[in-house]
This record gives sequence, C-alpha cells and structure tokens, in this order.
Amino acid sequence: MTTTKSSLNATQRSQIAEALTLSRFLTSHAADADPVLVQRRRERIRTIQQALQGCAHPICRDRLTPSEMPLPVRRAFVQAALLVSRYFAVGGVGWRGTLASPTLAKYCPDPIPAPWHTPAAMAMMGDHFALPAPAMAAIAEHLETVDREIEQQRRIIAAVLDTVGVAIDAPDPLPSEPFAALFQKLFKGIPVSPDKLSVIFTPTQLYFCVDFPTEEDEQLWADLTAAAHQPALKQLHQQLSAFSFQKFKRFPTFGPCDPAGIDGHWVQQVCDRANSAEPACPQHPSAQPQPISPEAVIQRLSKSIGVLPQKDAEMFLIHDIWGHYWQLWFSQFESDYATLADCGEPLRAQETAYTPEGPLTCRELFQFEGAEVVLQVQRAKQFFHGEVCQRLGLLFTHLLGELVADIAEFKFVWTNPNAAHELPSTSAFTDYPTNLDLTLADLDFLFLRILQPLLELHLSPMVCAPLEAELLEASPLQQLSPEAALRLEVNLKGAIAQLHQIFLAEYSASYLPTLASEDSLFAEVAVNLLHLQNVINTLYIDPQFAQASAMPFQDLLIVFISSYCSGDSYAEFWSIDNVLADYFIPCWQHLCEAL
Repeated sequence: MTTTKSSLNATQRSQIAEALTLSRFLTSHAADADPVLVQRRRERIRTIQQALQGCAHPICRDRLTPSEMPLPVRRAFVQAALLVSRYFAVGGVGWRGTLASPTLAKYCPDPIPAPWHTPAAMAMMGDHFALPAPAMAAIAEHLETVDREIEQQRRIIAAVLDTVGVAIDAPDPLPSEPFAALFQKLFKGIPVSPDKLSVIFTPTQLYFCVDFPTEEDEQLWADLTAAAHQPALKQLHQQLSAFSFQKFKRFPTFGPCDPAGIDGHWVQQVCDRANSAEPACPQHPSAQPQPISPEAVIQRLSKSIGVLPQKDAEMFLIHDIWGHYWQLWFSQFESDYATLADCGEPLRAQETAYTPEGPLTCRELFQFEGAEVVLQVQRAKQFFHGEVCQRLGLLFTHLLGELVADIAEFKFVWTNPNAAHELPSTSAFTDYPTNLDLTLADLDFLFLRILQPLLELHLSPMVCAPLEAELLEASPLQQLSPEAALRLEVNLKGAIAQLHQIFLAEYSASYLPTLASEDSLFAEVAVNLLHLQNVINTLYIDPQFAQASAMPFQDLLIVFISSYCSGDSYAEFWSIDNVLADYFIPCWQHLCEAL
C-alpha cells in the first residue's frame, strides 16, 4: 500500500489556508450578515475545493487477489460487509412519529442480499478473502455482540413507549400527550405542552422535536411550559447549541438526556417491561434475552434520546438516525468518545502518555531529592508528544464519525435530487458527499481545545492545585522540617512552571493551528482530511459501483471506514485515504465475485 502523501505546492497550501478562513466565517457568521457576502464566500470555498480535488491518491480499479491486499484491510472489509446487513436494524427503517419528515420518508439504504444474514455467507466471505480462523472468530464474536445490543435496545425502546401506552407499531395518527409525559420522565420532570411537541422514533432511537420560541418571547414560553419550569427548559434549549466535552459521553446522539435527570422509579418500570418482553433477534431467534439492569437502561437512554428544535429537525434527523447511531455498535468509536469527554479536565499526576519508549505518567517527570525538585526535561518532551498524539487520535475519531454521518446525509440528495431542498444544511457542499467547510471548522474548533489542559498553568502561592497535591503525595514532604517543606512546595511550583514552558515550546514548534507552516501537524491533519475527502467524493458517486442495483456500495463504504479506523485511531487516520483508494474497489469486486 502506498502511504506517501502528495505534498501541496505553495499555491495549494495558500488555497487550503484560505478555505479554513472561509469555513470559520461560514460556520459562525451572524444571522444578519450580508447575504451577498455570505454567498460570495460560499462560492469561493467551492472554487477552492474544485481546484484541490485532484489532491488525492489515484484510485485502484484493478482486480486483486487476497494476497495482494493487506490482512487488516480484508478483515475490516469482511466485518463491514457483515455489519452492513444490520444497518437497517439500527437506522431509520420502521420510523414513526407525530412529525411528518419528508427526508426520512424518502431515505433509502442500499439493498442487502438475503444470504448475507446466514452463517454460510459469513463462512463463505471469510474463505473468499482468505481470513485466518482467529480473525473470523473475532468477527463472529463482534457480530453476536452487535445483535445482542440491538435486541436489547429494541426491547428498551418498546418498553419506554409501553410505559405511556404507545405500542411500537401503533396505528397512525399517534397522539402527542403520551410523548409529553415521556419527556417529563426523561428530563427532570419538565412539563411541555403536547401542542408544542413532536416526536420521531425508530425501534432503537427517539427524538423529541420541541417548538422552542426565541429567548425574549415570554408569551410563547408560557405556552410551552409552566413558569416554574421555564428556567430549566431554557437551560436545556441552550445546551443544544453550547459546546461541552460532557456531550461526548452521550455519543452517538450527543443529546441533553442527562442520566441524573431521568426518573428512577419510571426506569424500573421500563426495566420490568423490557425484561418480560419476548426476544426479537432475527439473527439468533432462539437466543435467550439477557436481563437488563436499571443502570443499563439509564445509560442506553442517555445515548439514544435526542432533543431537536422543531424548526431545524430536518437538518439533523438523517444525520443522526442514519449517519451516527450505527457507529455506537458497529465501531469502537464509543470508547474513544468516552475518553474524549475527559479531555477538558486539568492535567493530573496519573495522566499516562504512551511514548515510543513505553507508558509514561506525569508523576514520573518529577524527581524529588530532599526539598529539591528536578524535572526530567527529555521525559517531559516525550510525555507531551505522546499525550498530544493520544488526544489527536480521539479528535480523529470524532472527525471521522462526523465525516461518515455527513456522507450518509448526502445520500438523500444523491437518491432524491429533485427533493434536495427538503434537507437544509449549513454547508456550502450539499452536492458533495463530504463537507470541506464543516470538517475544517470541526478541526479548527476542537484542535486547541483538546490540547488546552496541557498548555494551561494554574499556580499560586496561596493555593495548592490538584496536580501539585497529587505530586506532593509521592514526595518526601512528611519527612522534612516545616521550613524545608515550604521550600519543597515552592520548588515544585517552579518545576511545574518549567514543565509548562517545555510544553509551550514543543507546542509552538510542532502543533500551532496554522496552515501556513509545513512544520505544523495541524496543517498535515488538514491536508490529510483533504486527501480523504477527495477520495470519498470520487468513490461514493462512481456510477459504475454506486448504482449497482443488488449490492451495497455506498453504505458499505461508510461502515468500512468505521471498521478500519476502530483500532489505533491516530495511525489509521493517516492511512485511511490510501486504503480506500488502493483497496476498496478491489475488495468490493472480490465480494461481488463471491456472491
């Protein structure tokens, strides 16, 4: 596999730097911005993207034997091919609701050949792609886990609806009152007017679409909820658009359903109903359902319940339902998001960076000799670069997760060109599978935020910060005289200040968020995203493959990306564009020959 990146010339670097500047404006301009200026900048960033479209590894269309394709690629492809047969079960098939959604009504996932659900098909794929037995055993185990998770989630959602007297297959039209009661159970008892609430649900997800008024319209807020509950509901409304690392804990909906705000007594009712339900796993019809605990119900609901402003619902429904939710079980993204949620926390002594020389904790950077504190300078540099790579790996998972959700969203436009206007978007690239402007904006927004705790300094002679307190626990403080102990505390502050200076110097040398310098990793990330998007933009709409009537191609592509990038997210980010270019079509052709 070719891993060499095509370097950009000075003009191309200038263009992508301009694209970043434009994306900052287009994703944050005020509502009253000059529409002519906005349109001009949208056209400019599209012109730049078209000029840079050639910056990608050439796509291989040759037929390759399994031995010519790396084992990790073959393994990820077979796993994705088997997982995509479950895509229907975790997407929007069977959606219902009190909101008429033209986009969900028209959305069509790729067809799946019936034999793909059988053990024989699994064995055949493994043999055809020459996968070793341990690899197939791991895939089979993963599929069993996915099927079990889907079955449990379907039982939970059915039980949730049952608590308010709604059957998952109840005939239309559905009343709004039960869903208003459900909203109260999930969001700290906040009542909302049924007339101001719509809902969309699938067998695995549920989204409340609330008719939120503007902040200053007191009468409409009074119509929405009682005065005593308006502050809480306004706070919930603000949370929908406000950034918080804690949202990542509620991947893949990133919604405001806080586990602490869910009615515990009601959760037990859900639990009782779910555990008494009949098993409903088509892949394993005879399997006994595993009991579900109240804690599991709460955690699952926090990840599968969303709230959307009613006026913007169409902008998010496909993106969330068809684009994000399957990532929860098909990929390993959830564990990365759980770690990403803690990236805003201050640096602690037990923080562990994984360096080429092995794991290294922040505590190991400091050496105590009586009242003296010596900072291990070389180790400090190793720690910083290792920690940055870990944090960037988490960021890459988020960028890839949003990327594939954007691609799933584009599918509506691709299959319904005459109804493209029904899917609102803030991107200038609604006619492309990927959104260069939104991706650059995501990178720009999060890059420095995830590094911020490493670059912030909190020192005071009056306060002992948590990092200091933890380091002092491992120091000889208790064996020193009072005067020496005071000196040690001051010396430790000096060593932490020195650590901060080293971190800042390394950041300045290698990680400044600029596209002007070839030495900045930020620039290399942006360039790699450009390469990846260009490959996807070509592959996804290739008429020879995308219009194949009986085989999945587009859905398989996005599931493959998540399957391949579910190991070492940092390393896989740098290779996924070339993997797609070199092997996706050969793998797909090989799959077609097998069936």
